[in-house]
Amino acid sequence: MAEQQTSLAAALGFSANDLAANRQGMLSEAQQTRLQSSWRRQLIGTVIVVVAIMFGATLVLFFGQRSESAALSFIGMSLTVINAVIVGLGAQSYLRMKGDTSRGGVLVTSGVITHTIRVVSGRVTTFVLKIDGADEVIVSKPIFNAFAEGKSYTLYRTPVSKVLLSAE
Repeated sequence: MAEQQTSLAAALGFSANDLAANRQGMLSEAQQTRLQSSWRRQLIGTVIVVVAIMFGATLVLFFGQRSESAALSFIGMSLTVINAVIVGLGAQSYLRMKGDTSRGGVLVTSGVITHTIRVVSGRVTTFVLKIDGADEVIVSKPIFNAFAEGKSYTLYRTPVSKVLLSAE
């Protein structure tokens, strides 16, 4: 059983201190830092994409106006709308992270784990852990393989985005 717990800890990247805090219904300081760092990386990527699309939309709109091309103007406006959607998704991500870290609590789910692999179009594979056949957690392949089929586990997740933090 200790070997199984070590495998879970390695796959999920949690420590004994993280697990102890999760058992008390709280995020550890390291988990809060990890969630905030992950969000910052995502923010940097989002800002780069938004600036690139904004620059592209500006150029397309400029050339569309100069050449009086309705097609280029439409493409420029479409890029602007896409950019607004990306900004909205970034804001939604921020609100999720704030909800996860400001509450400081964890969502605890216990039950028997069932493995499910979903393949879409023969190319995209999604690894899903089902808890008692009802609650689902989408995970990476290494995490999926760290859980034994048909065994009972307690999973600790963030309250808003439901990111898997630790398990036992």
